[in-house]
Amino acid sequence: MDSSTTGGGPLSIVLSDDGLFAAHINGKDLIIYSDVTSEYKEAQTSRIKENNVKILKFCSTRSGSSSGSKRHLLIANESRVSIWQLLPLQLVAEIKNVEPGALNIEFGGNDSEVLIFHAWNTKMAVHSIEDGRTSVIKTPKSAHPLGFGFRPDSNQLAILLKPETSDILTIHHPSSCELLNRTVLPSIDAQGLKWSPDGKWIAIWDTASSGTKVLILTADGQLFRTYDGPSGVDDAFDLGVKQIEWSPAVGPNGASDVLAVGKVNGNIDLLRTRTFSSSTTLSHAFPTDQNSPVIWRERHTSAMGDAEYAETTSSSALNMSPELPGPPRGVAIMSFSPDRNLLSTVDTMRSNVVWIWALDGSPRLASILVHEQPVRQLVWHPSTPQLLINTITNTLPSVRWWSPQSHPVIARVPTHKNESGKYELKWLAGSDNDSVFWFGSSEEYVVGYLSAEEQSVQFEVLNSLTNQGYGSHSGSISRN
Repeated sequence: MDSSTTGGGPLSIVLSDDGLFAAHINGKDLIIYSDVTSEYKEAQTSRIKENNVKILKFCSTRSGSSSGSKRHLLIANESRVSIWQLLPLQLVAEIKNVEPGALNIEFGGNDSEVLIFHAWNTKMAVHSIEDGRTSVIKTPKSAHPLGFGFRPDSNQLAILLKPETSDILTIHHPSSCELLNRTVLPSIDAQGLKWSPDGKWIAIWDTASSGTKVLILTADGQLFRTYDGPSGVDDAFDLGVKQIEWSPAVGPNGASDVLAVGKVNGNIDLLRTRTFSSSTTLSHAFPTDQNSPVIWRERHTSAMGDAEYAETTSSSALNMSPELPGPPRGVAIMSFSPDRNLLSTVDTMRSNVVWIWALDGSPRLASILVHEQPVRQLVWHPSTPQLLINTITNTLPSVRWWSPQSHPVIARVPTHKNESGKYELKWLAGSDNDSVFWFGSSEEYVVGYLSAEEQSVQFEVLNSLTNQGYGSHSGSISRN
């Protein structure tokens, strides 16, 4: 949701990762929206030089990026990149004569750097918009964001390279891109890397065909440990790793205590970072004992498509979510709550089911939510244990909400139906109401919050936005 492409006409709406800004391009006009919850619907507009804009991205608000008036936006076409300051809206830098066929263009470790991945992954150029300096790193393995990453706080760059037959990890200085370390990896085909949120570790996972293989490296790129699966398990049936996810860095020591390893067989190994050995394996299987958690099933309450959650049994949930043929099995989504006490997951074999695990103490299954359509997105609130669930909705646009202490709810959202049924969710940071979020598609978004009145839950609209400007929606839609 932080980038967009177009083949002509108004460019799709793009939201900043904290939801505080929205942008789109209409013809030669760049339009920026801020104060999106305010009743004063003002927007900044400026003319751009680029034709056929392909990329529109806000800078991430990760550590190291500027804030306030220095926040930046990137615009790119096939041959030109421009960087805009948001408040006030003004052009601050340009990169001209970009080689055609760039695979990816985005901000670097801060909003004063731009990364350009050249065609065929021959090189990655790092452009500084402060001093005009350009550094080059040859043969990046992938232009995908999983192929590189910036260390929290210090912004050192870690990047996977593939100059010949071996995977190589290099670590670079945050401002000069000077090479700090180079490590030849004992991998067959590394799939990606992720820094731990506390900046102490880099985890790299190998291709699934090599079985379970996760490399743990120190922040300076030294191989510390290789995780190859839980001990005592027959590796003849090891189908390998699908993805990994670090728990947030919280607590008195600010450490990331858990690394979740999502497997192709649908299991999740939880590794404690003290030893990087498996402490628990989570399995996506409906419980049959009496101590099983409450299972919630989505059910329609009207012919128009209104829905609600109702309690159900394990057998009923199993019948509603048969294993699906199609893509290879694997853990599709893993997402930690901000306090790392909860983990929400989706398995591709039952893509309509959300599994929520409690990790405080001995890990256990806390809740199961079964839907009629595949789950597209799970979004935890940035500071409280509230989970927004987004499914592919072919009927009425709706949002699903879960929290540990409350009955989960489904609420209609007053936005035009998207024929694909694919909507996006994003929490809005820094609002007076900490439960405000965006809902919509690239053509139209609404921003609002859920409110409860007696037995109904409503989506209260604060503002709406289309790729032609502010919309006319107002009021609320209630759940029957």
